[in-house]
Amino acid sequence: MPTIASQFDALPQESWISLAYLLTSTVFQPIFGRGTDLYGSRLMLLISIAVFDIGSLLCAVATNFIFLCCGRAIAGIGAAGLLVVCMIIISQMVPLRDRGKFVGAMYARTAIATVLGPVLGGILTRINWRWCFWINLILSGPAILVLLMFVKNIPNRKRPGASFRDVDFGGIILVALCIVALCLALSWGGTTFDWHSPVIISLLVVGTVLLPIFILYELHFPRFPVIPLEMFRIRNVVASTGNYFFSSVSMYGLSAYIPSYYQLVRGDNQLVSGLEILPYVGTIVIFSTLVGYLMSWTGRTRPWMWAGGLINTLANGLMIMLNGTQPRAVEYVFLALSGAGVGLIAQTNTVSAQSKVAWELLASVTTMTMWSKSLGGIVGIAMQGSIINNVFQKTMASNSGAAPYMDQLKALSGLHSLPPAIAADASRAYGKAFGTMMIATTPFVAVGLLFSLTAEPADLGRKSGKKKRQEDLEAPKTAHGEA
Repeated sequence: MPTIASQFDALPQESWISLAYLLTSTVFQPIFGRGTDLYGSRLMLLISIAVFDIGSLLCAVATNFIFLCCGRAIAGIGAAGLLVVCMIIISQMVPLRDRGKFVGAMYARTAIATVLGPVLGGILTRINWRWCFWINLILSGPAILVLLMFVKNIPNRKRPGASFRDVDFGGIILVALCIVALCLALSWGGTTFDWHSPVIISLLVVGTVLLPIFILYELHFPRFPVIPLEMFRIRNVVASTGNYFFSSVSMYGLSAYIPSYYQLVRGDNQLVSGLEILPYVGTIVIFSTLVGYLMSWTGRTRPWMWAGGLINTLANGLMIMLNGTQPRAVEYVFLALSGAGVGLIAQTNTVSAQSKVAWELLASVTTMTMWSKSLGGIVGIAMQGSIINNVFQKTMASNSGAAPYMDQLKALSGLHSLPPAIAADASRAYGKAFGTMMIATTPFVAVGLLFSLTAEPADLGRKSGKKKRQEDLEAPKTAHGEA
């Protein structure tokens, strides 16, 4: 991103390249989920692809920074649809007991992209940064051809009697304003603006006030609310969304800050530090795939959900010791343990929530579980970034020898060019900041574990092929016992 921003002389506004994408992808997830419920998966999937491609095209041909950010915002809308609709289609097509195998493949794909994306982006940026967006269009062509070949196999069940007039525009506007205000406050707080600044306080107040207004509006006015709140009367939906939200505070933050840790504390270059996230991401891939087969084999979700939460809590607690003083092998083991825990809960929450709802709420529940992860990720990245920056800057500000270099230290750039003694102090300060960040993060993961303990047993039915498929596709409205 620094390379792209510098092309438009907009390096101070670099964060908007990711923020524009983050805002729209977060806001539009529940909208696409409800759209799938009302108008069918086929239409929503085609719209998602088209919008994402248009956004990528605008980014590739952008002539100024505002143009680029608008393209990123449009691409974020399409990405929200692709993320949600693809998961809903899997849920509609695959029997509940076998669903984990396919959902596991989706999570594995996302985890792999987390590692390969920055590496591939760095390579393409060295050629021409516009190829970071042209590549989306190149890959989209074969994907569209495959989709058109099998489009008739995609479920296209629509809500009877739903029309354009039933679109919950009021709910969409309210949720968009609420999420944008809170996202901006969390993204800017402690970085662009101080937490006690009028801008941040105003954004937090607006987002907080709009939340109860949105809930009251959704309960009383729209015929088809953008977020059907009746789903939260189901215990497993509350347990799953709560677990996802609090666990994602750690998951997204670690993915964002582990490379920085290895660059600034261990002195590794950008490529090597990007690969050092493999112990974390690799075990996410392995265990998210494995747990899909375990759920299919046993017909249960709670043992794997609880095991994942316990392992993840323990691993996050151990990572408090990631301050540059431990052997690298020990650090990799801690990361692998956390990845194993995340992998075990990556899809068990979704399947657990789906097992308690009928087809009418399947799309909305699937969307809500995924949306809760995105919201948790926003909170996590903002909170962890603020802690790292504040602890690092306070530690270095107490070092009188670092005073001439504070601007460079605040930017966390070019630290290798500092005098050796100051660079060593900066490395230790960042290690201390990372450990402090994990002290604050671990309780969130523990709360996620507590949410998972409230889940009811999920009856995933018979293995596929044993009896009629419809019984597996439609989850019961009432709780089922589990031996």
